[in-house]
Amino acid sequence: MDKNKDIQVLPKNLKINTRIILNSVLAIVIPTILIITFAAVFFAATSSNIAKPSSVSYNILTQLQWNQIASDITNLLESDTSSEDKQKSIQTFCANIEENGTLIYISKNDTAFYSSDSAEDIKQKASLILPDHNNKDTYCLSENGLLISLKISDSEAEYHLIILNEDISIPDFSNNHIKNIMGTFINRTSIVIAVIIVLFIIAIVTVSLITSKTIIGPIKQISEGANEIANGNFEYEIEYRSTNELGRLSENFNDMRLRIREAIEEQSRADQKQKEMIAGIAHDLRTPLTSVKGYLEGLRDGIADTPEKRERYMDIIYSSTGDIEKMLDELLTISKLELGAVTLNCEKVKITHFLTFAEDVKAELEKNDFDFELIDKTKNPVALNLDTDSFSRVINNIISNSIKYRNKDLRGKVEMTILEYKNTILFEIKDNGMGVDRQSLPRIFDTLYRTDKARSNVRNGSGLGLSICKQIVEMHGGLIWAQSEIGKGLSIFISLPICKEEG
Repeated sequence: MDKNKDIQVLPKNLKINTRIILNSVLAIVIPTILIITFAAVFFAATSSNIAKPSSVSYNILTQLQWNQIASDITNLLESDTSSEDKQKSIQTFCANIEENGTLIYISKNDTAFYSSDSAEDIKQKASLILPDHNNKDTYCLSENGLLISLKISDSEAEYHLIILNEDISIPDFSNNHIKNIMGTFINRTSIVIAVIIVLFIIAIVTVSLITSKTIIGPIKQISEGANEIANGNFEYEIEYRSTNELGRLSENFNDMRLRIREAIEEQSRADQKQKEMIAGIAHDLRTPLTSVKGYLEGLRDGIADTPEKRERYMDIIYSSTGDIEKMLDELLTISKLELGAVTLNCEKVKITHFLTFAEDVKAELEKNDFDFELIDKTKNPVALNLDTDSFSRVINNIISNSIKYRNKDLRGKVEMTILEYKNTILFEIKDNGMGVDRQSLPRIFDTLYRTDKARSNVRNGSGLGLSICKQIVEMHGGLIWAQSEIGKGLSIFISLPICKEEG
């Protein structure tokens, strides 16, 4: 599984502004719901215990009845009967009371006289209800239970009566008890506050994690991608996809990466082209210069020792320097075109006027033993915005190529067809020459490119003619391309926008 593909808690395409607002709302709503739920459950479970009455209702035995019980036991102890009879009477009397959980302890002269249970347990429980019950007569009904403690004296002995029931209690609304209630409330409120703080912390951490996955995570991916691009790794692609702002940012980074890569590749191709161009210029200039130097040396050394030889040498030197001049002129032209230093002086030229120019082309071809045919398939009176001098140079360069690369086994022929389309005029200039192989065809418009790989004869072309044609046609807002097969000639196509005739 891709480490960058995290489980999305929120919809992936949410805008960042919406996402932040939603996260802020969740940071409030989630802990609020949890706090309300916790508080409701907590107080429902604990509030009833703050001042909880006994599970045995106080109405079972009223205060008057308990006073009566204590009075009856007191009467039995003060009676003139023997101790044995007193014990029996008390045991019989207390039997029903003890069934309700009441404990009774009677001491005589600090010695156990009667006890419902362990004497020590009863005294300990009595001390829990009221610690100083031994010091005075007491009637206590508190939250811890019922306690009656009485001192009884007769002529023979001193008795201490304890009546105790832990299941009978009523809330103690004394100051101490109110303090206990307040303390309990404060303690439990502190617990609730602590839980609230913990829940808020958990909620904030959770929302922060959600934010990290949905915002910080994509930003980290984009940052890593930007670092890769900055370090020159233009193959690295940021994989985050979304329609929100981060998604668009990721897409822009990927587009920038591709454009930079294409620009670098284009620059590399341009550098390579420049190197080839420099090498080609050096090679093409070397050939005529070598020829000039050789024949000049022949003149200097007296090899041309007759007037005829000297004239022939001078003609060759003149022709070679003309080739150099022509090549430098074409090189200067293409440099100006590529630098944008050439401006066109366009005017509206009708196709009928162009037909007149075609007659000059025909005359030039006939001098070189070529046939020429012009086919005009335009149906409407149309015109083109042309710089006539520049466009004439385009046609002449193409015709010159047809002458240079003619098929020696056939009579040369050039066929020019003019076709009209909705918004363009298409010129097709087709010859029956040597043609161009499929590998070389895409490059024939490159500067200094020639199909003659050895570049053995500069007179067969400098490789600048078709490049100049391409620059001029594109400056006219047109297109130029070629089709060819070896041995079947070359067709050059020029498409130019129409300038409609008015009226």
